[in-house]
Amino acid sequence: MNEASSSQSEDGYVPNAKEAADLVTKFAEVTGTDTACAQFYLQDRDWDLQRSLDAYFGAKKSGGVHVLTDGDEPQIVFNINKDVASKLAEAEDVAKFLETATTKPPSEFRMISWNIDGLDDRNLKMRTKSVVKILQSQRPDIVFLQEVIPKTLDYLENNLPEYKFIAGDEDGYFTVTMLNMFTIHYDSHDVISFPQTTMGRNLLKVEAHMGPLKLKLLNTHMESTGEFADERMNQLNISFREITGTDKSVNVIMGGDLNMRDKELANVGGLPDRTYDVWEACGSRKECQWTWDTMRNTNKEFPGQFKPRCRFDRIFLRPATSTSAVPKFFGLIGLQKISGYQCFPSDHWGLLADFDAK
Repeated sequence: MNEASSSQSEDGYVPNAKEAADLVTKFAEVTGTDTACAQFYLQDRDWDLQRSLDAYFGAKKSGGVHVLTDGDEPQIVFNINKDVASKLAEAEDVAKFLETATTKPPSEFRMISWNIDGLDDRNLKMRTKSVVKILQSQRPDIVFLQEVIPKTLDYLENNLPEYKFIAGDEDGYFTVTMLNMFTIHYDSHDVISFPQTTMGRNLLKVEAHMGPLKLKLLNTHMESTGEFADERMNQLNISFREITGTDKSVNVIMGGDLNMRDKELANVGGLPDRTYDVWEACGSRKECQWTWDTMRNTNKEFPGQFKPRCRFDRIFLRPATSTSAVPKFFGLIGLQKISGYQCFPSDHWGLLADFDAK
């Protein structure tokens, strides 16, 4: 058969190269997926475009799990909606299946921590959409968000159905921890109050695991501005007690917008025993030092020549003594302005950290 012809084989209809390319392009445009997904659905349905579209949207509407076997190793492909994702997270049998679905135990995970500036109404909808796109592209397993408000939480939940959302509050602005339900298994959570806060701040504690890797996740947004340094140090002490009081078989990750100055960390006695700063552990790269940087980020205007640069956002790790998290990369996200807008997704850069599970 030459390239210009189509044929009917034992396996069904086989289009020529141009027809196949046209069908793949149409499928991808209609569904908003990529060519690999398009080829999978079309090849499985004898290149019938309407049948393939019906199958895709049917699976997306009701939830579907497929095993793709046309590569070197089988891959599990999920098409889910929000309701199905929530049910999967609650189903113990499915959770066990998901933990053993790969051919080898989980060996790494990705985390993002980001103050998404929900208190600024300017371009809020487009900025939140940009945050969602970045999370979709980075595919983190764990996400710490700060300055989330109810309407941005609704948008995040509706557009990221594969995540379990745990909020530190319901009103005003608050922290949210997100767990990828196909890689991280949720166990429990609690909200620890900061008794003397004047800004509604707290510590959101989530306990979870990834296979044998046990996790305690501490997400916080501490008191802002220099004049509240004493309260911020009180909040640091409360958070550090959570770290030191945790069994050594559990990996503790603490992060968020700490609003912290280095001298304040020194004043509380430094980091707890066996706990370290992930930015420092990954080489203290200067290009990743400033997370609230008004010299590069123009979302907040400061008159005059002085443009503050601070490392307010941090991630700390106290690894476990058994199966432990080991940081291997630290970087920043949200560094590009939104296309068509003269603003960034947030006035803070987001933190991205990759870990091995040893």
